[in-house]
Amino acid sequence: MRIAGTKYCGHDSAICLLDTKQKTVFAMSTERVTRIKHDYIDITPIIEAYDFGSVDYVAHSYSDFEDKGNDGELREKMTYNKDIEKALRSIIKPNYAKDLSLSRTEKNKLIFKSLFSNFSAVKAYYGAKFKRALVKETPEGNRRAFTNYIRQNFNKFNLKPKKIFFYDHHLCHAIPSYYLSPFNGNEALALTLDGQGDGFFSKLYLFNAANDYELIGESKANLIGDGDKFSSIGRIYNYFTEAMDLYPNSDEGKVEALAAFGFADENLLAKLKEATQIDKDNLSINYDPEKLSLFFDLTYLKTQRSKIGDANFCAVVQDYLEDTIVEYLNCVYEKYPLSNLCLSGGVSANIIMSLNIYERTHFKNIYVLPSMADDGLALGSAILTAIHYDQDISWLKNHAMPYFGDSYSREQVKNVLDNFQNIIYDDLHNEWPKHAAKSVSEGKICALFHGKMEFGPRALGNRSIVGNPMIEDTRTIINSKVKMRPSYQPFCPSILEEERERLFSNSFSHKHMAIAFRMRDEFIKDLPCAVHIDGTARPQFVSEEDNPSYFAYLKALKEITGYGVSLNTSFNLHGRTIVRTPEDAIVDYIDCNIDELYIEGYRVMKS
Repeated sequence: MRIAGTKYCGHDSAICLLDTKQKTVFAMSTERVTRIKHDYIDITPIIEAYDFGSVDYVAHSYSDFEDKGNDGELREKMTYNKDIEKALRSIIKPNYAKDLSLSRTEKNKLIFKSLFSNFSAVKAYYGAKFKRALVKETPEGNRRAFTNYIRQNFNKFNLKPKKIFFYDHHLCHAIPSYYLSPFNGNEALALTLDGQGDGFFSKLYLFNAANDYELIGESKANLIGDGDKFSSIGRIYNYFTEAMDLYPNSDEGKVEALAAFGFADENLLAKLKEATQIDKDNLSINYDPEKLSLFFDLTYLKTQRSKIGDANFCAVVQDYLEDTIVEYLNCVYEKYPLSNLCLSGGVSANIIMSLNIYERTHFKNIYVLPSMADDGLALGSAILTAIHYDQDISWLKNHAMPYFGDSYSREQVKNVLDNFQNIIYDDLHNEWPKHAAKSVSEGKICALFHGKMEFGPRALGNRSIVGNPMIEDTRTIINSKVKMRPSYQPFCPSILEEERERLFSNSFSHKHMAIAFRMRDEFIKDLPCAVHIDGTARPQFVSEEDNPSYFAYLKALKEITGYGVSLNTSFNLHGRTIVRTPEDAIVDYIDCNIDELYIEGYRVMKS
């Protein structure tokens, strides 16, 4: 059975092709094809780029506005045709060479200038807005219209699904976090946390040993005032991000990173906590709308920021998040004393929150879904459809996660290399890990492109930029000359699993850079770039079975330096998405200060 799980509309659109007979998974975000971060329109570019063969069923995770027709976003998206999509993408797509150093305000000015200089795009855009009025306002009409929209999208590529399914947004977050976890087949809790999916910002599920599940808690996102002001732990973080003049739903990681340099203002933190109530009986997080409304006032937030300083301001919302979720989960444990916890939803990308759960609650077995944001919904809807038809999916927990993307043969790569004039290359075959390790040990910054692309926000060795964490300048060089991002942002280390107990006193085998651990003091001075200012590292622990070639690189690095540790950040420039194709890899390599590119056994250098 071939099932296409989809995530249309809103940020992080994606598709997952689940083949239960062949026991294969293909999953990709639209942004990887369009190279527009968090691409929000639909999945058409992915279907255009790949031959999907056939699809038996299509599944979609719906949101509250889709069912109730109270937002208008869906109705607008449904009326987009191919020309409109292209027009809007041309407007949004950044001019990488010029835009990387621009402020948010400057970027917005360029977008508007581009928009209003493109008459055809304006006409198409407002034409779509007008046509949306033709869609019925009733839930039934909205669902029917969206079903037709999806079917038309697939039919135009000769993919004719037998049936289209719709599933709850938060359930689509929770399902893959359990079925792809090592707890599959055992009791576990699954907590989802986001901004406002299907009218809620959090749901809690209990999975038993038979893989049955029940909803045991939920936290509603209530509208406060007008606009996008919902009482939600994710939305609160969004507003603090915006008050920092950063991009909500994109730059929350920068707030988290800067928070480590500050101390939360007690008065501001107390006010935020006063607006929050945890219902121990119903296992929900609730808000006092009057008290919370203050934190949706950007003028007020920016005033507080100027009073207490950026780092202390960021520490307020970070401490609030950690304390609230820890208190909530301790209440959960009182009613459901289990050790296994699965996390998903966009807020679960907060690495230090996960560390606090590990250190301050009784949940010691924690799994964070690598594709924790809305792109992961495509996985969830596909798995739910497989469950509906009683398909065997027990193999999922043993799948090489999250290497769900595409790969390229050495012949394909060589053909691409031969088309570029300003590079030279040599063929190292299977010896490339040793050569890459030697270069990195000498202080060079290298890019790796091998095997299947990762699904989710973290690069885990197959689409990565690597450097020597023992050389203190490495972090500065990558931040300022490669990624062009703030200096306070930390990098994650890839670490051999065999090194874990030596380097960390309290940790577990985590493979996806989604939780932090505290490094032993005696190693911090040797690995300064692997550790943040707070003494934590955000590791990917690697064993040979996880990724043989990347494992070989880390082993070779250990033989040279004494540490099986490499700095690892995603292979992309600031403002661009992680590279997908060999062409993407070479263009990004040429455009930045990376010394060497290792791509499917070839070493590439600039001529």
